[in-house]
Amino acid sequence: MIPFHSIFPELAQREVRCVHVGTPPDGVPDMGLRADEYVYVEYYCEDLDCDCRRVFLQVIAKKQPGKVFASISSYGWENERFYRRKMPWNPDEAIGTVRRELDPMNEQSEFAGDFLDLFKTVVLDEPRGSEQIISQ
Repeated sequence: MIPFHSIFPELAQREVRCVHVGTPPDGVPDMGLRADEYVYVEYYCEDLDCDCRRVFLQVIAKKQPGKVFASISSYGWENERFYRRKMPWNPDEAIGTVRRELDPMNEQSEFAGDFLDLFKTVVLDEPRGSEQIISQ
C-alpha cells in the first residue's frame, strides 16, 4: 500500500478529510481525546494492474506525529457482490470491506471506534469544505 499523497500531493491536499477536535466547553465532560487536527490518510494498492477498488485508512494527528489513532481496514466503495467475485475464497472479507471496520492487524488507540464512527457519519459524506469541526 502506498500513501495517496505521495503520488498526487496537490490533489490529496485539496481532498484530504480531517476532523478538528476542540476543547470541550465549560460543563461538558472531557472524553480524553486531545484537541488537535486528525487526518484520514489514504493508502492504495501500488500495483497499477490491480483493480481491487479499496482504500486503507489511518488516522493521525497533526500535533502527535508518529501515533496512529485508528486503522480502518481496506474499505471498498463497490457493492458486496463485487468483492465476493474478487475474493471468492473469503466471503467474510468481502463483507468487512463493504461494512467499514477497524483493521484487527494494525495499530489502534482507545479512540479508534470513535474515529471509525466519524468516518462512517462525517468523513464519507460529501465535503462541506475541506474539514469538519467536532466538539467533544
